[in-house]
Amino acid sequence: MKTIVRWVRVILITSAISACAAQDGRHGNHGDHGDYTGKVQSVDAETVAGWYAERRSFRILDVRTEKEFREDGHAPGAELITWSYRGQMAGVNEAFIETVPGRFDADETILILCSLGMRATEAAYALQEQAGFSRVYVFAGGYDGHHMEGFPGGDGWRVADLPLE
Repeated sequence: MKTIVRWVRVILITSAISACAAQDGRHGNHGDHGDYTGKVQSVDAETVAGWYAERRSFRILDVRTEKEFREDGHAPGAELITWSYRGQMAGVNEAFIETVPGRFDADETILILCSLGMRATEAAYALQEQAGFSRVYVFAGGYDGHHMEGFPGGDGWRVADLPLE
């Protein structure tokens, strides 16, 4: 009986560790979509338009793929650092967390943009949790517009008539 109790404890502890690692995004598949409600800050088109009008200092980090960035257009001055890949190269860019601090300061305002808002949300969360960034914002809905539970929804950068390159 003691052996069974020990095995049950081992299984429960292992399950708990795996669940925590998956939730905090530091282990396992970063591409697993979770509920980020309240875990990242988001801004909408009206806020960003106000930032432009006020000439507020902020930088845009586009986390889409190079192909999306080039073919679909992008926000003016946006810097591309891909968060995750699709297709044959599917998966998270493991160098993302090391690359961003070399190009952005942890205390500057960074607006993160992707197609639908999901990759941007995951990237923002990772930057906050793993790299100490505190002023990262996700553009609600992303470049194209999106409404999915757990992610900041919005009608998208292009629909909002924000500047494009």
